[in-house]
Amino acid sequence: MTKLFNENLGVASNSKQLAALKKKFNFYHPTYVAIATMATRPEFRNWLESIWKQYEPYADSNFPNEFKKQFNQRSWELHIGATLLNRGHNLQTHKDTGPDFKILHNNCTVWIEAIAVEKGAGKDRVPEIEYGKAMDVPEKEMLFRLTAGLKEKHQKYLSYLKSGHINSSDPYIIAIDRSPLEHMDAQIPLILKCLFAIGHQVLFLKRTTPHSMSEGSTWTLRDKLNKVSGSEVEMLMFRDSSYEGISAVIYCPWDILNSSREPDKLGSNFVIVHNPYAKNSLPDNFFKFGEAWKQIGTQIQKIKF
Repeated sequence: MTKLFNENLGVASNSKQLAALKKKFNFYHPTYVAIATMATRPEFRNWLESIWKQYEPYADSNFPNEFKKQFNQRSWELHIGATLLNRGHNLQTHKDTGPDFKILHNNCTVWIEAIAVEKGAGKDRVPEIEYGKAMDVPEKEMLFRLTAGLKEKHQKYLSYLKSGHINSSDPYIIAIDRSPLEHMDAQIPLILKCLFAIGHQVLFLKRTTPHSMSEGSTWTLRDKLNKVSGSEVEMLMFRDSSYEGISAVIYCPWDILNSSREPDKLGSNFVIVHNPYAKNSLPDNFFKFGEAWKQIGTQIQKIKF
């Protein structure tokens, strides 16, 4: 068995020491350096090693090396893999050149492709959080990054079909981690706005004296957003039949450091969104974790099991 933390990078007991180690090992991801060197909370390193021991037989051969350099992406894969294994899914080994996860279910092969979206670059980049300062949630910029990640993995799906890695009858799921964006979602999971062209919430108020009373609410339709350059980005992937190859999306707003670690609670913060246009749909309760959403009639609803 290989280890994720197999080098002695030193020990950081304070922020100054940590900054020096991040600079020294700048070829590794700063979060990896922080976890590898922090003097406190060694149990977190031990926990990562324990779920890696479970997941290693199913991981890509280059996973340990890339874990150090691409921490956000690889820790997200580890998070999904550990969740699937501990929540009773029949995970299979797969080729390095194919999708990240292969599940067997009732003689059917289900594929999952993972991506952790970063803040991006240029004028539409998601801004850094300025702690101690009030600031608006950069929803539009976050939606751009989510949409870009989904479209990238949809193109990957098409390439897998063309190369024969997957069959057209196989369900295909995109698992997207938005935690590197840092800013929190407001009101509803942001992925729903990205997939179903949901805009802003509108409240209906009844005028009374001396106070007004709410009589319900609805959401506006927002099928596209404009970048600073003026180019339009559509926000309706699950209202468009051309994306029928995507069976569902798994969405995670929290990183692995801030997620549940108990085996029976792994994935409890995941959001599963079913595609109403999917040609290879999944049962509503296919995943036994997180919260599931789907379109029922004209409504986007959370499914109750």
